[in-house]
Amino acid sequence: MTIQNALNFIRQGQHDSDFRNKLVNADTSRTRQEILDQNDLIFTPEEFEEAFSLSLFKCQHQEDADALTDFRMWWIMLYRSPDSGVTSP
Repeated sequence: MTIQNALNFIRQGQHDSDFRNKLVNADTSRTRQEILDQNDLIFTPEEFEEAFSLSLFKCQHQEDADALTDFRMWWIMLYRSPDSGVTSP
């Protein structure tokens, strides 16, 4: 697990709509993790936050910073979303 993997995830996630769709359409968090694993994108939430901060620091335009922040919010919501196959009692 590395910050570089998280940086690669941010880059790929921002530019590859097919990749994002696979993650969104995954039924479970385990399936999402398998997609990340298959793409050698293994990182912790802390590494993601560090990669986000590094990426945000490098943004030269407000539009880029906004897009990066939007991507972060998308990932946080997706990462924390409950598995669609799980029903509450």
